[in-house]
Amino acid sequence: MSQQISLPAKLINGGVAGIVGVTCVFPIDLAKTRLQNQRQGQQVYKSMVDCLIKTVRSEGYFGMYRGAAVNLTLVTPEKAIKLAANDFFRCKLSKDGRGLTVFREMLAGCAAGMCQVIITTPMEMLKIQLQDAGRLVIKTRLQSLSKGANEETYSGIIDCFR
Repeated sequence: MSQQISLPAKLINGGVAGIVGVTCVFPIDLAKTRLQNQRQGQQVYKSMVDCLIKTVRSEGYFGMYRGAAVNLTLVTPEKAIKLAANDFFRCKLSKDGRGLTVFREMLAGCAAGMCQVIITTPMEMLKIQLQDAGRLVIKTRLQSLSKGANEETYSGIIDCFR
């Protein structure tokens, strides 16, 4: 006997899992983004640990979460879309209410993932721009370099989105 889990319960579980995941992993993601965006010869960070230490020293503990508000704000709708779409496609692909074949399970998951990408791509772009803005501030402070055309800093999510 399979127990049906309600949509609100799925949404709450997905949202909580997403928030916990973002909170735990975000500093590592921030360091990865800043390390990737360094230019040859203008390296501010030597390693991931060096990046995190310099970020905390320059921007404080919460500087490691620069851009996280975008993820935290959109993680629940993202998970909601993914879970609802997966349920929808599983229902449409099932034959007479019976179980799905592995191929149909994969097809439903793929379609749900495609729906999720519609939400996550703009969110990811905003997050990366906000994360990189902190690297540019640190680079300017540490090396007293003048800004180039593509090296803008943002005052927040709305400024970055514009």
